Amino acid sequence: LANGEGGPEDCAEARRLFGLAAAQGNAHAQCFLGSMHDAGEGGPQDLVEARRLYGLAAAQGHARAQFHLGGMLANGEGGSEDCAEARRL
Repeated sequence: LANGEGGPEDCAEARRLFGLAAAQGNAHAQCFLGSMHDAGEGGPQDLVEARRLYGLAAAQGHARAQFHLGGMLANGEGGSEDCAEARRL
């Protein structure tokens, strides 16, 4: 749904479905939903929520989430800057 594969693109529905999987602890869904919040796809941009979701996925070892979270921490996006934590990731 997020990419329009197999039918028309519906980012709002994709965001809802990724939210269901993310709430169950799925790291890939948490990371993808974080990127949707980061970019404002399927709803309003929310950098605080993006950072939270990347953090949940990163804590499970999701490499892409660690990368995105590190960037947000280094730049102070969605919260305070934390270069030491960004380096650790």
